[in-house]
Amino acid sequence: MSGSLIRLFHASPKLIYDFVGDLDSIENKRSLFMPSENTISQEMADIVIYGHIHIQCSDNLYNRIRINAGSVGNALDFIRNKKYDANVMQTTRANYVIIEGEYGEKDKVGSFSYQFVKIPYNIDKELDMNKNNIERDSYIHELKEGKYRDMKRVIKTFEDRHIDISKV
Repeated sequence: MSGSLIRLFHASPKLIYDFVGDLDSIENKRSLFMPSENTISQEMADIVIYGHIHIQCSDNLYNRIRINAGSVGNALDFIRNKKYDANVMQTTRANYVIIEGEYGEKDKVGSFSYQFVKIPYNIDKELDMNKNNIERDSYIHELKEGKYRDMKRVIKTFEDRHIDISKV
């Protein structure tokens, strides 16, 4: 699109459940652009768009763009502090990203843009439709508070990467 190789995946080009977040090292973020046995192209991507971490974010690395689309219906914020938190509705809206450019243009550099969108949705209706969820109480808390149900696992993941989220 617009002369850029765009790669879309769930978590990383290598693994469906890998975790590369906003606080990760430059090396981990850079790995998202690398090809793998799972990618069609074996070239480094110019733009990557992924999900899995449920948090909208983007940054530029080495003239490349990393975009996380967020989550439609289960957005989260791992870094929470009652002293600093804004209204939880900033987190619990449905998230998605719109990308615009010249589709199919591999060699012609054209305009490219992206826009994050956050819209409110009926959380109670979602919960009514999922009454058989085996983790119902955790799911209710997750959707209404924007806090992940297994924070111990998240904290361990950060600790394994030498990130102390209590200091953020």
